[in-house]
Amino acid sequence: MIQCITQLNFKDMNTQNHMNYLALNQNILNKPLVIGEGPQEGSSETPITTFHGLQVYLNGTHIMPEHEDLDTCFTIGRMTHPQAMMGMPDCSGDLSYEFWVTEKEFIIVVRLKLDEFANGKSEPAADILSLVKKDEIPEIIEQNKKNYPMICQEMMLCHLESLFEFYENLEDLEDWSFEDDTLYSYVEDHFELKNNVKAIDDALKD
Repeated sequence: MIQCITQLNFKDMNTQNHMNYLALNQNILNKPLVIGEGPQEGSSETPITTFHGLQVYLNGTHIMPEHEDLDTCFTIGRMTHPQAMMGMPDCSGDLSYEFWVTEKEFIIVVRLKLDEFANGKSEPAADILSLVKKDEIPEIIEQNKKNYPMICQEMMLCHLESLFEFYENLEDLEDWSFEDDTLYSYVEDHFELKNNVKAIDDALKD
């Protein structure tokens, strides 16, 4: 079972691991950093409602519910963020995502490890990215393995909307690195959906 790094005392981390922790919370989970207090947790109590009616709690935005022990894990994929830690210069980092199933929830875990050339050797920081309560899933959606890909994708799209907020097209990600995996297919779907929505908005304005 993964132990979320937010449950650890970051004062006990070495400098390299601490930088991974800060980068994950500030630049990936979008948590404001308060000096002397650390990253500030999300405060919204209203989850995001997805296209298929899932209620998604997004770490950094929402008050994250308590959850059961992480049980079954499925790998989603990896990508390299060119500016995982902002600075002079910026530092890239490897992001990896996992889809976990518990007794009462579906959970996505994100891990971040900054480039070793810039940050030195370290262990990836890890935390829950998003969570869906099984008892809040519409009855029309069967909670079986056949529907896991759809549930996972909807949870990831909530995150990708924030991560790629200032990018208009897939071609704009020339400084990012991807593998040919499920995660990349989600990124493609995100931009396809974003451009379709923009086209509809433009048509309505005309």
